[in-house]
Amino acid sequence: MNVLSGCAVKKGLSFFVPSSDNEKELVNDARFIDAIALKNAGDFEKSISILLDILKSKGNHAPIYFELSKMYAQKNESEKALKYINSAVDLNSKNKWFLNYKISLTKQLGLYEECEKSYLLRQKIYPNNTDYDIEFSDFYITFKKYFKALKLYEKIEQKIGVSHDINFNKFLIYKGLGEYEKSEKEIKQLIKIFPAKMTYYIQYADFKMDHGQEYDALQIYKQALTIKPQDPYILNEQARYYMRIHKHEQAFERYKIIISDPSFKVAEKKQILRKFVHLSDSDPQFYPLASELTESAASIHPYDFSINMFAADFMFEAGNYKSSIDYYLRTIDLNPNNYNAWIQLVIAYQSIGDYRTMSVKIDEAIELFPIQPLFYFYGGMAHIQMDEVEKSIEMLEEGNDLVVETDQKLKAQFLSSLGDAYHANQQHEKSDEYFELSLELDPDNFYVLNNYAYYLSERNQKLEKAKLMSEKSNRLHPDEASFQDTYGWILFQLGDYENALLWLRLAEKNGGSQSRVINEHIGDVLHKTGDIDAAKTYWLKAKELGEDSEKLKEKLKM
Repeated sequence: MNVLSGCAVKKGLSFFVPSSDNEKELVNDARFIDAIALKNAGDFEKSISILLDILKSKGNHAPIYFELSKMYAQKNESEKALKYINSAVDLNSKNKWFLNYKISLTKQLGLYEECEKSYLLRQKIYPNNTDYDIEFSDFYITFKKYFKALKLYEKIEQKIGVSHDINFNKFLIYKGLGEYEKSEKEIKQLIKIFPAKMTYYIQYADFKMDHGQEYDALQIYKQALTIKPQDPYILNEQARYYMRIHKHEQAFERYKIIISDPSFKVAEKKQILRKFVHLSDSDPQFYPLASELTESAASIHPYDFSINMFAADFMFEAGNYKSSIDYYLRTIDLNPNNYNAWIQLVIAYQSIGDYRTMSVKIDEAIELFPIQPLFYFYGGMAHIQMDEVEKSIEMLEEGNDLVVETDQKLKAQFLSSLGDAYHANQQHEKSDEYFELSLELDPDNFYVLNNYAYYLSERNQKLEKAKLMSEKSNRLHPDEASFQDTYGWILFQLGDYENALLWLRLAEKNGGSQSRVINEHIGDVLHKTGDIDAAKTYWLKAKELGEDSEKLKEKLKM
């Protein structure tokens, strides 16, 4: 065990240098000073050697024992450290430095009885030193000798009167011992002497709550508020009380005051906000309350990054993307180098379909984070949505080069996105190549399996391979309309019209009834089976839903 020195000695000096009446004593005095200098320089071995040699001569050895004890303690030689400090105290028991160090050493070594004896000796020598008495009581508490600590507290209280250090500890000890009346007496004394200290009211109310006396607790909060109306910490306890008894409106009114109070700690405000967000996740009726409190907190603390980031994330998770953008922009103003805020801002713009602004913000982010691949990934997504396919490919290729090989998931995402981009650019060989590479890294990615299969079916190429991939995507992610549509379309291309119609009907049933692609596909299959009128009905619906291709116009003329 590394035991630290309890008393520092200034470099090159000791607080006690033995006096000398003859030449030999003067030599030993000089050697003692040299030993201390060596100790301070970290050369314990030479220092110890000199001190042990001095011990062979007559003189006052107490300070030598003291210095030896400290060095042996730092060398983790606890037995020797203890031996020498005992020798020092035996020679001069009234030296407070020796006593204090022995207390520190024995306490750290866990030698309860030895340490207690040293405390008692010091108490006898310094009976009026209150700081020493408080330290002694702390020692008793550390070793769970609560009744001895209480006895000492009584003695201290007689000297200094009611105080936080003494009476609050007495309250806690009595509370832990189950001494209800004695514990209550201590906290009531503190409230009487320090009526403006709200902490005591909170502790007293909690004490009452612990004993099932909730009404009494509420009265204590009310008493506190007569002294400090709208104190946020008392209101917080009141609000927690009302939440426990499911009086949410009363709790919310208090939380509104608390959140709008600049003096209430931001960290504790975030705890309240998290509580309401959690409640709103399980019960939608809490969402408006969570939203109001969150907006209020951000309004009161416009320059606090953590609160505004919390508000941004809350709005984003709630689907309120436009509001989340406002908060993310604010967080970036407060801390432009926060990577997460930039990423979330980009995703929020993507969520509202504002690809132009998304692209601008990505360019700004890349200036700050030039080697972070995700910005290039989202940049590629934005440009492809704006039909800027060449720019999309450029960004995706650049970002792909930045991805570390160990991040296979992200690498697979880049490769599949490049597959999509090259497909959009009619570079089908490159597209297929990237899809194959992506599936090598992530063979069970059902989105990639579906997209690759659909592109092959559109080109009427490698249909058996496409069929296998589509089957797998539907197996991995069943009841997905777009996946069922892909499989149905592959069957159509293979000439299996009966099963194609079956799968396309499933897609229609599972949310695809408003898809212009699925409606057009069903029309195509019905036309092949000879049901022309039904086919035209689906083609017309596809047109109404926004499909305006020349192919569809030709079909409707049939």
